[in-house]
Amino acid sequence: MNRLLFSLVSLVVAPAVLGSSAAIAQASLQNTPTAQFAPTVDGESAYDQSMRLGYAAMEAGNPEVASSYFRNALYSVPNDNEATVAYWNARDAMKELANEGGEFDRHMEIGYDATERGDYQTALINFRRALEVRPMDPYATQAARNVQTYIERGEDPDAPRDVSNIATFYVGERPYDRYMRLGYAAVQREDYRSAVSQFRSALSIRPNDRQAKIAYWNAVDGMRDGDYGTGSEVRESTYDRYMRLGYDATEDQQYSRALGFFQSALRLRPQDGYATQAIRNVRTYMRAQ
Repeated sequence: MNRLLFSLVSLVVAPAVLGSSAAIAQASLQNTPTAQFAPTVDGESAYDQSMRLGYAAMEAGNPEVASSYFRNALYSVPNDNEATVAYWNARDAMKELANEGGEFDRHMEIGYDATERGDYQTALINFRRALEVRPMDPYATQAARNVQTYIERGEDPDAPRDVSNIATFYVGERPYDRYMRLGYAAVQREDYRSAVSQFRSALSIRPNDRQAKIAYWNAVDGMRDGDYGTGSEVRESTYDRYMRLGYDATEDQQYSRALGFFQSALRLRPQDGYATQAIRNVRTYMRAQ
């Protein structure tokens, strides 16, 4: 977490010292979400790369990320007409998404609540409806992947018990999310040995993650006596879920979404120090945009 905050603080102070040099623009580009995964083109300037990735993000339905790329293009070529128009188009698209937020959030909340109850069919229906509102949204996409895996690995009698030996990778899925998804899928099959392995892998990425710790020890308990913990304690609290989603959105520089998650967490626990500080951080990052 400290490493994440250090990285984000660097984004806060960057605009104060930005100039028009190519070196500064390239450094800013490296901090843009998903830039490290984007293919590079030999001889491509920082401006061209920023514009290319910005248009790609718009095509993927992520105007917030796109606006960051177009802003980086303007660092390279200040007052450039194409980059200026693209940037404000992305900002307008962000406003449209915000207006759709009510319907999207409603389906996501129904989906999360249904997942907690183990009603995976209802959860899947609502996550898919959320994706109809915001196609390719990373949170709805991951949630739909999760419950689809729980259904297939938990209810299909012909599904392989050894979850680690089946094709289980999704493009863009974070390793932590994949390990947790497969761990819970193994629990559904009562394959606690595989579940322990998956949750242990999740903990190798996030050593202090509360959800992964609980899931891991419940799976260990399942190996010992055939009963997965006490059942209810594995469920992630609503507060923890909002905080986790808020931190993930902050890491992706989706600050508007992060703010919404942290505010929801604070409503559940008024005066909570962690949620209060997270809101302060995100507002600082938003002012720096």
